[in-house]
Amino acid sequence: MKFKEKITKLVITSGYRWNYFEWFLLGFKDLEKRGIINIEYDLPVASRLLMHSNSELCSNIINHLKNVTETDTYNMEGYFVYENGDKKYFCIDSADSPFLFDESSLKRVTTYFKMQCPKNLDDDSFKLTDKVSIPWSDHAHKDLNLNLTDPGERRVIKSITPYKSKIKPLMIGPRQLAVGCGYKALKKGYDNYLNDQTYNKSKKIMCYFGNAAGPGMKKNVVKPDFDWEKDLMGYYKNNLSHPNEKRAKVAKYIEKLPSSDARIISQGNSDSNAKRNEKLIIPLKDFCKHISKFQYNMNVSGYRLSIPNRFIESFMVGTAIFTDKLSVKWYKSFDDEVRETVEMGYLPINEVDWKGFENDLRKLPESNPEKVIKTFRKKWAPEVVARYIIDTVSNS
Repeated sequence: MKFKEKITKLVITSGYRWNYFEWFLLGFKDLEKRGIINIEYDLPVASRLLMHSNSELCSNIINHLKNVTETDTYNMEGYFVYENGDKKYFCIDSADSPFLFDESSLKRVTTYFKMQCPKNLDDDSFKLTDKVSIPWSDHAHKDLNLNLTDPGERRVIKSITPYKSKIKPLMIGPRQLAVGCGYKALKKGYDNYLNDQTYNKSKKIMCYFGNAAGPGMKKNVVKPDFDWEKDLMGYYKNNLSHPNEKRAKVAKYIEKLPSSDARIISQGNSDSNAKRNEKLIIPLKDFCKHISKFQYNMNVSGYRLSIPNRFIESFMVGTAIFTDKLSVKWYKSFDDEVRETVEMGYLPINEVDWKGFENDLRKLPESNPEKVIKTFRKKWAPEVVARYIIDTVSNS
């Protein structure tokens, strides 16, 4: 490790949506097991108990307690203590929207890790398409009485420039490693995923999408909350079409191919109670095993162009990703584990280069599962990313 001063401990001081951070917690705990760091928790009682919980029943009880006693946040925060007594503070921001930041944390911490980090922070806004840009916005609403996930106009960050040197890309873990954050539970969940690794792929490409349509449009939007897709679609109207519409069309292309599996769980809107095709649903515990059969897992960027969990869930089992053009980045560049095609996202559906996509789809080369797994171990495994976090903060 390239540290100017030796770390004596890591202190985790806040968090709430712990399933977003399980990947990093496991990495830190692996390093602790090896005597490289010591971890302490300066947290409310419920979250502190959750860090040691390996029982599903206990974790469910603790989570209920956490939900009624702690304040919701997209962030995990903490600091490293060094041998010379220095402290360096960091924040990990899990907000799905790439344009959303916590300005109070940006001002306070040494290093700000953004899990959905925009490729370009030089612009004065986040480009959803060539014609639509979203202002850099705060987690907090203009109305401070609103809770984190309530709909309501967000505060605009006047300029991201003063914070650019602090903002570092990170990555996205799987949807859930375990119930609870105890080491044994996290390690067991991780090992269960790794058990599904396979170098022999029996099929070429799959897709697994929830809905064929977006959430619809909110009417008469004057002051939108861009973190709510109904506001987003209602404000920009025909200048955008929802990614789910492209996913439905992509699935039709894929289902025509041999050795493929194309699933759209519901043909309705994503915010409706439209009937789901229960026969197509794969339980989370079996999902990576399903993915492992395929050379490629298809992605169409959604949720404000974020990268979803399907990336790491695929890499873990040796499956590559085929995706539309990405607008966010991870802390290392993608190699053969990701292949990009044309822009989709929120582009109006009639502006998508469908012929280009079909051509790229049909010409997809054979993947190299052995290389995907090797790359996963080298770049994205929990201990590797934990070391990256430590190195980045220490050298800031």
